[in-house]
Amino acid sequence: TSPIVVAFDPFKKVELEEAVKLLSPLRGVVSGIKIGIPALLHLGLRALELPRLLEDFLFIFDSKLADVGHVDRAVAERIFGAGFDALIVQPFVGFRGGLEEVIKIKGERGVLAVCSMSHPGSEEFLNHHTEELMARSWSAGADGFILPAQKPPLISRARASYPEALILSPGVGAQGAPSGSALSAGADFEIVGRSILSSENPRREAERILEEIRARG
Repeated sequence: TSPIVVAFDPFKKVELEEAVKLLSPLRGVVSGIKIGIPALLHLGLRALELPRLLEDFLFIFDSKLADVGHVDRAVAERIFGAGFDALIVQPFVGFRGGLEEVIKIKGERGVLAVCSMSHPGSEEFLNHHTEELMARSWSAGADGFILPAQKPPLISRARASYPEALILSPGVGAQGAPSGSALSAGADFEIVGRSILSSENPRREAERILEEIRARG
């Protein structure tokens, strides 16, 4: 299984057929595809058809979900109903009367909590509460965490504290973290976007990154 998840975040209008043509050659090289608000804005609701059209991939929806319970539940029902395998949430809103509604309906699907980020503003609030957010998310029934690849020591601590958690790490490639660095620290998957999808040959670039990861051991 490849440890690469590709982030599909188009920043211009794209047709569904173009998206399928771009992503389908990545079969066998990446395990999953993460889509979110940019895909909805530029493909419309047809973006939710991608899991049905590209069945060989795991699909993760990065919803930025952070609302009251009945809204969280309505969004999660729609996303899981479209065939997505996991949903990314923002746990700072809390679980009681909030994200617990997603946990209640997830079944075999995954819920992943953003507990740290790497941009400068994340030091204003979010990163001061990372340990609390991980502890609360795990106790509430989340399946794992989104932790930045730029912070290998944090990933290692999370792996030691939550050995069964699924850890996905964005920030590899265009955002500066070397391929394989998060995996070496204990992450299960690295999320790579622009480095792959903006290249002239996305499959070849994904293969190159996979080779780098394997060489790193």
